[in-house]
Amino acid sequence: MGGELYTMLIPILKVKDLDAEVAFYRSLGFELSYNGEDFKAIKYADCIEFGLGRKADVNVEDVLRHFTWQIAVNSVQDVLDKCCEKNLEVAQDLKKYTYDFGDVYTITVKSPNGYDVVFEGDL
Repeated sequence: MGGELYTMLIPILKVKDLDAEVAFYRSLGFELSYNGEDFKAIKYADCIEFGLGRKADVNVEDVLRHFTWQIAVNSVQDVLDKCCEKNLEVAQDLKKYTYDFGDVYTITVKSPNGYDVVFEGDL
């Protein structure tokens, strides 16, 4: 058995409105990599992949108390521009954090099912 033991992290978000959540990520440039009735997989290039599973009774507010959904990007400004172009809800506008290694910027976008999606990276 060669290579690394673990090859990828593929989290699965539970959502009430599966189609709306898929459309949200597609509007941000992601693509559908699996298209089942109650489960769909979303990916971006070879660096991001995650699942979206339909769950009628999911309580997103409860999930958000324990979980942060964050995606690293090369340009937070480019993501912000795309969100404005697609009329996506920006819950937290551009914010700068200064660390020992330099500045990092974030925005938080609200998904159709109520998830806070944080995009973090260079400006």
